[in-house]
Amino acid sequence: MNNLKDIVHDFNFRVKRCSYYHNTRILDTDRGRFIVKKNKHHNNDLFRYLQAKNFNNFVNIYDDNSNYEIYPFIEEVTTTKEEKALDIIYLISILHNKTTFYKTMELDMLKNIYEDINNKLMYLSHYYDNLKIIIEESNYMSPSGYLLLRNSSIIFRAIEESKYFIDKWYEKAKLKKSYRVSTIHNYLELDHLIKSDSTYLISWDKSCKASPIYDLLSLYKNTYDQVDFSSLFEIYNSKYPLFEEELYLLFALLLVPNKIDLSNREILNTKEVYELTNYLMITANFVSKYHSNSTDH
Repeated sequence: MNNLKDIVHDFNFRVKRCSYYHNTRILDTDRGRFIVKKNKHHNNDLFRYLQAKNFNNFVNIYDDNSNYEIYPFIEEVTTTKEEKALDIIYLISILHNKTTFYKTMELDMLKNIYEDINNKLMYLSHYYDNLKIIIEESNYMSPSGYLLLRNSSIIFRAIEESKYFIDKWYEKAKLKKSYRVSTIHNYLELDHLIKSDSTYLISWDKSCKASPIYDLLSLYKNTYDQVDFSSLFEIYNSKYPLFEEELYLLFALLLVPNKIDLSNREILNTKEVYELTNYLMITANFVSKYHSNSTDH
């Protein structure tokens, strides 16, 4: 994509101007304004499938070849973060409803997911235990170390609750004969929605067929501190109600803490600790609205 001559040659464009918008190359040409992307995902097949399912909220490819995809540039109407998040939640509820199908439940698959998450939680528990010891035994306690030590109970509580929910998920899911799968966008953030004459989801390169909860997971992680996700979740759940085992898996994944690396500059370390504990507190409050018992079992 760095070679403008290749693009001009491949698509027979006469380029008047080349610019960037949100790290995306834009070409003003004799045929109009276009966005150029490296062809990594071959979205034509996906878009044909979505059209067949009567889901049309995407920007269709103008042209493509083995190297590039060309999309018409959509002039965006300015909207608030809350409006964008609301539009996204409506669109994914429609997307999931229109593309849902069921697959046979495979116990080996369930066991692999269960063991992967349990192993990660066990590793994180040991990691943060060791990190606490290192901080406590240090001659000088850094601000990030002090902040982590003071809030370590939030981290361990999240690990405990995640373990509780993954156990509940496994107990419930292994009794099922099938599970729901849909086309998911799999890369949801506010910048991936454009509102113009219609509303479009963009950046479908990570799209796949999987449990719908993974769209909620990515949207939550990218917007939890920007919008009220509880109200969005209520809307989504009213249009595409999640099964109990789907809720358990979603909550388990939401509560898995990130691993903090305190080898950076101190200001970055402190910011990372703050962001982790803030995320876990907000997430614990969100989860508690739908399952107040959590680890009290």
